[in-house]
Amino acid sequence: MHQDANRQSHLQIAASPSLPETEDLSFLETVLEDLQDEVYVYACDTMRFRYLNGAARQRLGWTMEQARDKCIHDTVATFDTDAFHRKTAPLLDGRQDMLIVELTFPSGPIEVSTKLLKTKGEGNFFLSVVRDLSRRKTLENAKLQTVSTVSHELRTPLTSIHGALRLLQAGAVANLDENARCIVDIASRNTDRLLSIVNDILDFEKIKGNKMDFSIAEMDILQCLHDTLELVSGIAAENDVTLDVETHLDSATVLGNPDRVAQVITNFASNAIKYSPKGGTVTFGVTPKDGSILFSVSDEGPGIAKDHQTMLFKPFSQARAGDGSKRPGTGLGLAIVAAILHRLEYPVDCASEVGQGSTFSFRIPEHRVVQTDAPRTKTTGAA
Repeated sequence: MHQDANRQSHLQIAASPSLPETEDLSFLETVLEDLQDEVYVYACDTMRFRYLNGAARQRLGWTMEQARDKCIHDTVATFDTDAFHRKTAPLLDGRQDMLIVELTFPSGPIEVSTKLLKTKGEGNFFLSVVRDLSRRKTLENAKLQTVSTVSHELRTPLTSIHGALRLLQAGAVANLDENARCIVDIASRNTDRLLSIVNDILDFEKIKGNKMDFSIAEMDILQCLHDTLELVSGIAAENDVTLDVETHLDSATVLGNPDRVAQVITNFASNAIKYSPKGGTVTFGVTPKDGSILFSVSDEGPGIAKDHQTMLFKPFSQARAGDGSKRPGTGLGLAIVAAILHRLEYPVDCASEVGQGSTFSFRIPEHRVVQTDAPRTKTTGAA
């Protein structure tokens, strides 16, 4: 019995004013108290606090006694309750295990990680851990700034070289024999790749520096898909890959940025084509689901092993395909996609099995869907 008493926690102290604030802490709670990260535990229904660690109480200037009467929305003057409920809904219905959000406050950038805690007889709680990202962001920005500076210096001469090689390929300067043409073609392909790397780096730098346009307007996601597929149809034909669109919808009006969404679709399509076998099919799906819209791109490629999927969406990394091979690329494409979709509030996902292909998708949440037409007979058509 004495042992049970010693296990009384700060969680219980916050909920039971009769217990003294100096109650003995368990080892785990001692660790939480001394963490530099801020830890918050609060009820899913009432949003009232059950526990705040020392770092959280220090930032807010609250004692444990004061914390008992507070809710999570009392921590920030501009707390958006509706947005919070939208973002945490996937935790409550089991679609997500953890929610990670990066925010920028006057004091600097932070990362908030939230998980759902289920207890017997006491209801459900959210556990949120707030981490200061100032030092990490400073280092990342310094590295990115160095790379982007070099990229800016490279882009102009590369563009000039690229133009000159195109003129040679077109025969505008001189008639080339077969050997010379092969050399020029190799140089042109490698110049294209270098320009792609430079542009990816500069795009990533723009996103991280909040320099890229993310203005939101009404757009038709299906029209955006068809426009984008026209751009990649040539690459698909070169690789003997068929592009199919599967949807029940004639149109779907959503809130988004057409240029950024097109950029995401282009990346998904290019990757799917790149990893598809000769004669394979890449399928694009636009599916209404519980008020939201699921956009997916599926290929028939080698797939990605589970242990390599953790590398997806990370900068300068490229997951190895299920057949053990790596395709040419910057390792930035999916990182750019993840950053864009995060800004648009479109959750991104990947499902893949070795030998079964891969499906990359993003979900346009219900509050971003303006209108969809009445469902009609399902169609499958080559783009």
